[in-house]
Amino acid sequence: MTIPNRQEILEEVLRTLHEIRDDLDYDREITEQTGFFRDLGFESIDVVALGSALEEHFDKQLPFAEFLTRAREEKVDDLTVGDLVSFLAAHLAPMETGKP
Repeated sequence: MTIPNRQEILEEVLRTLHEIRDDLDYDREITEQTGFFRDLGFESIDVVALGSALEEHFDKQLPFAEFLTRAREEKVDDLTVGDLVSFLAAHLAPMETGKP
């Protein structure tokens, strides 16, 4: 599997958002600054469903619980689409092997 770039990850997140929330009633463009809870009206279960769908798409188990816990610990007001894209980009990148 080739490693997707940030734009490809964003496109997949947006596609998946509409897939899991076919009732998504948001009349503005969804950007990286769009908040899942504040703007899109997501509940925790929606974030879990989104995470599962993205894991399935990318065929990789991702530490979403850690991502959400860190946001809570840092008292983040809302998670944005950009936060998720950054998280995915970091975890889909190949791991450093430590070899020269």
